Amino acid sequence: MERRSFLKASAALSCAATITGCKTSSDEPNKVPEVPPVEETHTWSACLVNCGSNCPVKVFSSDGVITRVEADNETTDEYGDNHQIRACARGRSLRQRTYAPDRLKTPMRRVGKRGEGKFVPISWDEAASTIASELQRIANEYGNKSILKLYGTGAYYGFSSSNCFNRVLNLNGGFLNIYGNYSWAQQNEAAAATGFGSTSGSNLLALQDSDLFIGLGYNPSEMRQSGSGEGYDYLQAIKNNPELEVIMIDPRYTDSMTGKEDTWYPIRPGTDAALAEGIAYEMISSGWVDTHSKSFLDKYCVGYDRQSLANLKAEFEQSGDEQKLAYVPYINPDENYQDYILGQGKFVNEGARTPEWAAKICGVSESNIKNLASKIMNARAPFIITGAGVNRHANGEQAMRSCYMLSFLTGKVGQPGVSNGALPSQGSLSNSGMSGLSNPVKESISFFTFPDAIERGHEMTARKDGIRGTEDLDTPLGADLKAIFAINSNALVNQHSDSNGISKILEDDTKCELIVSCDCWMTPSAKFADILLPDTSWLESNDLVNDSYASGIMGYLVAMKAAIDPLWECKSMYDMCALIADKMGKGGEYTEGKDEAGWLAELYEKTRTNANNANAQPPLPATYEEAQEQGVFRAFNGTPVVALDSYINGGNPVNTPSGKIELFSLKMAQKGAEWEFDDTIKGDYISGLPMYQATWEGYDDEDTSEDYPYQLVGYHTKGRTHSSYHNVPWLREAVEDAVWMNPMDAGKEGLTQGTKVQVWSKRGTIELPVRVTPRVAPGVLALGQGAWYQPDPTGRMGPSGHVVDIGGCINTLTRYQPSPFAKGNPQHTNRVQIAKA
Repeated sequence: MERRSFLKASAALSCAATITGCKTSSDEPNKVPEVPPVEETHTWSACLVNCGSNCPVKVFSSDGVITRVEADNETTDEYGDNHQIRACARGRSLRQRTYAPDRLKTPMRRVGKRGEGKFVPISWDEAASTIASELQRIANEYGNKSILKLYGTGAYYGFSSSNCFNRVLNLNGGFLNIYGNYSWAQQNEAAAATGFGSTSGSNLLALQDSDLFIGLGYNPSEMRQSGSGEGYDYLQAIKNNPELEVIMIDPRYTDSMTGKEDTWYPIRPGTDAALAEGIAYEMISSGWVDTHSKSFLDKYCVGYDRQSLANLKAEFEQSGDEQKLAYVPYINPDENYQDYILGQGKFVNEGARTPEWAAKICGVSESNIKNLASKIMNARAPFIITGAGVNRHANGEQAMRSCYMLSFLTGKVGQPGVSNGALPSQGSLSNSGMSGLSNPVKESISFFTFPDAIERGHEMTARKDGIRGTEDLDTPLGADLKAIFAINSNALVNQHSDSNGISKILEDDTKCELIVSCDCWMTPSAKFADILLPDTSWLESNDLVNDSYASGIMGYLVAMKAAIDPLWECKSMYDMCALIADKMGKGGEYTEGKDEAGWLAELYEKTRTNANNANAQPPLPATYEEAQEQGVFRAFNGTPVVALDSYINGGNPVNTPSGKIELFSLKMAQKGAEWEFDDTIKGDYISGLPMYQATWEGYDDEDTSEDYPYQLVGYHTKGRTHSSYHNVPWLREAVEDAVWMNPMDAGKEGLTQGTKVQVWSKRGTIELPVRVTPRVAPGVLALGQGAWYQPDPTGRMGPSGHVVDIGGCINTLTRYQPSPFAKGNPQHTNRVQIAKA
């Protein structure tokens, strides 16, 4: 029920309960007048936010106005083939988000300083003409590598996606590519270097065969809330296996725990690798590995001991294969995992990675580390998962790889109930999308390094900056960024590290000369646009979407039907890009003779005939219009998936230079030798071995620990997905934005529950309440990421020497420092101070 309707009903009921007053027009003064029934229609839409699930929602409307939104309540809701795909609080608040006061209503042009948020309305004709002429000017003057479509995931459309802008930009001669993402940049590279995909772990159905579950930074109950999400699969899996022992390791006591775990081990942020190495020491030094898993390591892995690397080097030297021969200089048998962990051979001066050594770093006691090792060694089928939070640190690549090692040391990967340390694999149905056309530009930069590309893109290289697609390591990119298209992206300012720093770069419009933002709301990033384009919301859109990338084991499709016409002057991305293409003289090439309805009909037919969708229930009907009436099509795959089954049990090599799981990564060793790093930055190096890297602003960084005694870690809240939904007041009421602090630390600082505090780093200051709770480890502050950056309009300065961010955006505090290998974001590595405001 709508809150307004509830209040009306409450008033009516209280009126009926009185003896006098509340007169009606009838002769019966105490009779509540009948409310005439409201005729409603309903259509199906979806919440396409970047949580990993595109939950279907049922949208009710009357007379062109959305009246309410409900979650999927079809089917008998039995887990498996028929369970409901219930949207969380975010999806259920879509009416409020659609009618939000900050909706962008018309195209606009900037009139003030960049970032001030001062705009004037313009026509669609002027907007399209300006963008088309500026695109052509910039391409002619600076080259197409000076144009970037920024990474953004504010909306996972199916058809009317950011591919529309890809088409426009490619019809203009192309644009600079990006690789990686804010969520998984380092884990993707770490997993690939080891020999698998970062989401290719055993699926959660496989937990039925497990007796031990260990989650390192794994929190599906808050990350994946969908009724067809990983969080629901996880709850079902542990409920259906009451003998399963669940151990969670995290700086914060998350909602994935709350009594569902057997043990919680608080750990200091960024020290997961040290914990893993302490466990590995127990497994190796005790002789357990030699007895139980050495034959597995010899057969399926390389790099465990000196002999395996010596054998690999000899094999490559004798192969005659140029690609293999190229790796030979980087294969050093002395750099093997066993010697590193035991502190022998080449590593004798560094010392053994004992539980005692690890405990001093990670904060998990020596006895608990030994207990963890014992449980892993004694488990019949240990299922270990390393969550993505572990990868968003300054040492994220090696932290992930160090944690992956534990699964392989068991020698049981490939068996029922065992995983490889990666995130679980997912089920999915497939939808066809419109092509973005071919991009003539071959070079790409890391998604995270666009500020560098603005400042010094002309000199960026593969050797220094991880540029891909150049002729060699030292060929420069050759162009600075002069145009940015931020499509459903709040990563321009809000989600990027050092929001104050990037704001300063963007304010200077002599550097990046054109910023176009396409969005539905006036986000902090949209305020930095030169041209603002108002997008239609999901409830105003016809579309065909699948279940996205982390929807768990249930796959589904949603045939969306617009509940209302586009509000104000908003246009779909397809239509707005058609206008721009037409102004460029490329209209026919863009549309290929089809309007939006024509494209949807064509793409639906491709989707309907896709063999991957053959098991959808109900079967996909003949036309898109019929599919829209049905709305939701689902398919549950009830077969356990075991990680690396095709390799361990099927004999298919993995995608590494050796064709085996690489405990010593040849690609990382090569890049560590060939790339250029900054010796003044602690932890800026690449090793072929997975190893704990002490980094700048890490737990053991003495340079910052005195002035900034607390480690700050971000987390995902249930009230936002990244920064999406921050502007919905209902969700701000339901999910508190406060910095979490352990009671021992709060007592030391003289802070009590709800006190308004300032938290600051070298980069900025934020102001918000403190939540005093034992659910966060001592010495650690935790803050939900995604709050909207809002420098105090009065210009009030904080202890950092910057204007205080009263919005409480964590990226006001985070450091811009690309990681060594993936050139990804280290946004959980922060040293901060806190005091009463």
